[in-house]
Amino acid sequence: MDGCSGTSEVPAMVVGGGAAGTPAASRWNPTKEQIDMLENLYRQGLRTPTADQIQEITGRLQTYGHIEGKNVFYWFQNHKARQRQKEKQDHLSLFRQYNHHHRHLHQPPFVHIPPPPNGPYF
Repeated sequence: MDGCSGTSEVPAMVVGGGAAGTPAASRWNPTKEQIDMLENLYRQGLRTPTADQIQEITGRLQTYGHIEGKNVFYWFQNHKARQRQKEKQDHLSLFRQYNHHHRHLHQPPFVHIPPPPNGPYF
């Protein structure tokens, strides 16, 4: 890049490309212990930790492997979004089951009416 063309290039390490031998930004790969601790905090009711809580959690989780504050922040955001998505799916599934069952219970019974006989009509 010559700096005069007006175009900007984003280094591969920023977008995680890793092209032409440049190091790609590595993705956080949580350990089982880190996930267990985060899920436990979530089960205890923590949904949107403050900056101070994120720092404290990050410090505790570093015992089990590499982690940064942004990983904690995004884990809670993603987990909350996935939980809402799952609850929405569960509710929709229950609604469909109810509708399916309810519809079959309240349909009038099928009554077969035979055609009139081939003969004189009275």
